[in-house]
Amino acid sequence: MALESTTLGTITLEDQFVALKPMQTSHIEALYNAGKHPSIWKWTTAKYCITPEATQQWVNTCLDNAKLNTQQPFVIVDKIQNKIVGSTSYLNIFLEHKAIEIGFTFLTPSAQKSHVNRRCKLLLLTHAFETLNLNRVALQTHEKNQGSRNAISGIGATFEGIQRDCRIQQDGSVRSSAFYSIIKSEWPLTKKNLLSKLTQPTLTKPRES
Repeated sequence: MALESTTLGTITLEDQFVALKPMQTSHIEALYNAGKHPSIWKWTTAKYCITPEATQQWVNTCLDNAKLNTQQPFVIVDKIQNKIVGSTSYLNIFLEHKAIEIGFTFLTPSAQKSHVNRRCKLLLLTHAFETLNLNRVALQTHEKNQGSRNAISGIGATFEGIQRDCRIQQDGSVRSSAFYSIIKSEWPLTKKNLLSKLTQPTLTKPRES
């Protein structure tokens, strides 16, 4: 079952330092600039923003899914720089079971290991559990992507297991995915711990990437 358009279609989630804004075609150039770094796509199924053409195709696909209410794609804005630094989505939406997934997440290298990721996850999780009243939020990543797995564990998600040989990557390799989740009963403590881990943005010039 899809999310009602009135529930998600035009929402912006934000705090003092980051904003998640509904993806639009006007964001294509900024998403390409954020995603043109090859290192971002080492473990992903496809290199969604590696070229302007790939970025346009990916954005159009995300927006088509949004029209079907099967995905809600966001651009990630670092409000300190007033700049789009990546993207994330709600997907695999099953409202009849009160379950959703957070995925298609990427950050430009200069925003990785910064204040951005955990703040974005806090916004998404808070909305899922406290506004949408869901029971489960899932996350997944390539089995071998230890950096992503550490980040998911760092927000308090529980490792559920490996789905073996479940995808074929763009380069033809076969991927196994590591699955994680947070459930409603865990959310109050998870939220408390996540709040304690939030960091303030550094005001120094971002490193070159």
